[in-house]
Amino acid sequence: MASDADQGERPAGGTDGATTPERAADAPLAPYPPNCGPPWLHFVHQMREPLAFAEEALATRDVVRMNLLGNGDIYGVGHPDHAKRILLTEREKFRKTEDFRIAFGEGLLTVEGEEWRQQRDVLQPLFTRDSVMGYADGMVETIRRRIDRWADGDRLNLQAEFTDLALDVLFATVLGRELALGGDREIRRSAEDLHGWFKPTSYFLPEWVPTPSRRRFRAAQETLRAEADRLLDAKRGAAPTDPADAEDLLSLLVGIREAGGDSAMLSDERLRDQMVTMIFAGHDTTTTTLTFSFWALANNPEIRERFHAEVDALDGPPTLDDLAELDVTERVITETLRLYPPVHSLPRETTTDVVFDGHRIPADERVLVGIRHIHRDSRFFDDPETFRPSRWDGDLRSDLHDFAYAPFGGGPRICIGRQFALLEAKLTLATIGRQYDLGWLGENDADGEPPVSPEMTLRMEPGQEFLVTER
Repeated sequence: MASDADQGERPAGGTDGATTPERAADAPLAPYPPNCGPPWLHFVHQMREPLAFAEEALATRDVVRMNLLGNGDIYGVGHPDHAKRILLTEREKFRKTEDFRIAFGEGLLTVEGEEWRQQRDVLQPLFTRDSVMGYADGMVETIRRRIDRWADGDRLNLQAEFTDLALDVLFATVLGRELALGGDREIRRSAEDLHGWFKPTSYFLPEWVPTPSRRRFRAAQETLRAEADRLLDAKRGAAPTDPADAEDLLSLLVGIREAGGDSAMLSDERLRDQMVTMIFAGHDTTTTTLTFSFWALANNPEIRERFHAEVDALDGPPTLDDLAELDVTERVITETLRLYPPVHSLPRETTTDVVFDGHRIPADERVLVGIRHIHRDSRFFDDPETFRPSRWDGDLRSDLHDFAYAPFGGGPRICIGRQFALLEAKLTLATIGRQYDLGWLGENDADGEPPVSPEMTLRMEPGQEFLVTER
């Protein structure tokens, strides 16, 4: 994050309007950052510390170019105005990157244009706030089934534990399959190995380079597609035709198809791609949010006390009716998503030349929207590096720039599962908080930050442990 002094020198950002061809043709290329060494070293820095490198590159200006040796340039933008143009007002000039389509096929995450609109029309009603609330009781039951195995004095790797928990919830509520506690290891391992496609060692290398993580990704892809086929076979002919009778999302989709719904959008191939995409996107964001939320609580005793007091005031395990009473819990999650957004950068590709702050980004180039960088920018947040859930008590949300807080992206392609993820996070924090206190056993860095591993999603470094204390 740039210091106040750095930002005083930063060129004014976010002031240029929509790009015109004449301006794009005349504008100079976006510059390399002046504080990151010669361009030929960018690739080395990116491979070693991708998050720190991106933060450093955006510290002095809001649009930069970074060199990746034989894999071309990649551009970064770090102002809410730029994010708004890319994700909303000029979104037709930007597309999802091709690596997502290679990885996940023709699911909602990857398709463009009319096909995306058709898929969104089918899926959107199933992910509204009211729709996902129906999963609340099942979520709490699944959460309690796992955490009841914890014992006083346990040392837990929460990243791994919450990965298993998020997969338990996802499979039970979305796919209609209960994963065995301590079992189904191939499914669980494959869900984790989907990240291999986006590791720095793979993401910034040409597609044809067969890295070990890419080989694991391909194996995971085949395992999960085979599991999707088994689930589809089990639902075929057995899914309820009345949506009110469906106990999981997959049964609902198959039921819509068998009742005469859009057969192209709900074909086995499309449903298979949707399922693999949901497994990837649907468990990892929740895992990250929960892990960093409990880290933040463990490192802020006064906030932790208020959190425990709130959940202790409930009559029992949290229910749908309790959600409105969990104000502290909700603000802990909101602030965690500000400091540690699971998707720390949003990748796009330009479809035409565009201009930001007077600098050109050519067509067919990759652009990263620095979500985490924007979230920690003192131009938009007071004391931005401090975990302070109370900042959300007043009118901050309504006063903020639309894209200064965007943990789930923004515009029409905002994450369709955000209401599901927020509900799951809130119920999990409250359920665990009533039963346990989780103490941090790891070491923070010199700035008081936890050790992070920035892959496609922000994650805590492997092996970090928390101490379980029964309450």
